[in-house]
Amino acid sequence: MALEASIDRRNHAQSATTNGAVVLPPASYRLRLNPSSEHKPDSYDDLHQLEFTPLLFSSLERYLPPTMLSMSRDVKFQYMRDILMKYSRDGERTR
Repeated sequence: MALEASIDRRNHAQSATTNGAVVLPPASYRLRLNPSSEHKPDSYDDLHQLEFTPLLFSSLERYLPPTMLSMSRDVKFQYMRDILMKYSRDGERTR
């Protein structure tokens, strides 16, 4: 029985990762109430075919949790995009 529980936990942990990247459950997506004034956001101008303007991503990046600020630009972009997709209507997504 203990062996089955161990295998279940391991399978659950493996399903939470994709190609070595941790995939957060949607309920854990959070932003700061106040922006980080000392953080210099990345530029997203070189990304093409975005649903939102690149300036929105640069602005929103300052509101990311402290643990996210040191992540790669791609991870931050996906995190912010998931939040924006969750809370925006289809008509608001076209820039």
